[in-house]
Amino acid sequence: MIDLACPESCPYLINARASAVERERELRRREPSTIGAPDLSLNQRALTCVQAIERALVDAARGVGELSIHDLDDTEILAAIENAVKNLETEESGLIYEHRAGTSRIDRFGRSVRESLDAAAGELPAETRPRRSDMLKALSFERDAVKRHIQRAAGDREASRSYIHYIALFYPWPEEATRSLII
Repeated sequence: MIDLACPESCPYLINARASAVERERELRRREPSTIGAPDLSLNQRALTCVQAIERALVDAARGVGELSIHDLDDTEILAAIENAVKNLETEESGLIYEHRAGTSRIDRFGRSVRESLDAAAGELPAETRPRRSDMLKALSFERDAVKRHIQRAAGDREASRSYIHYIALFYPWPEEATRSLII
């Protein structure tokens, strides 16, 4: 798969977004899930956290910002999210301890997710700032979504990055990365 830094006005990007959403809906409708029904009752604070998590993922996969992991796959994303959940729950209990993941890549990505959540919370006024429970709910939502994509991949190497490709459609490239391309 080739990633192109399309501007938001690109008709191919607009069509790709529409067909990706329709395909995802159809797959979710048809799949016999062993995960259980996802909790779709996210409030605005949790949605802010979902956007922060997804932005950290997309930026890392694209190599935008400090963390660049171009070949990050769905299983690594799942491991990083689960590690972030453990660390957040431990922090909430009052202990000062950071759980380690299986690899340094996953550790770095997990820290990037947490930093993105903290930055998103820090930018908002106190009355609309996400709470730890909102962050945990958003992480659980993302974990369920990644698990669904992993189930669909079922060992298919080509589909092992389907979640990254899906959400990357909905996050624009930085303005300086988009330019006219002749293919």
